[in-house]
Amino acid sequence: MADHSPATKDPDRRGIGRLVAAAVIAVLVLLFALFNRGRVEVDWILFERDSRLIYVIVGSALLGALADRLIQRRRRS
Repeated sequence: MADHSPATKDPDRRGIGRLVAAAVIAVLVLLFALFNRGRVEVDWILFERDSRLIYVIVGSALLGALADRLIQRRRRS
């Protein structure tokens, strides 16, 4: 009989939990972006331009995900 104590976590279950959490966050960001499609003036550091808010939100989310991956990679090495 296998001993399933609550202190030990199955690595596969943790991976599935992280995948579900990432999917939920992605859906929330997508819905947030879709409901904010209006045009706004954005300072893109080198220039200013009227852009759709959806692009700003999705771009910010992608930059945040990229920064997270780079930080995680640096911590592992």
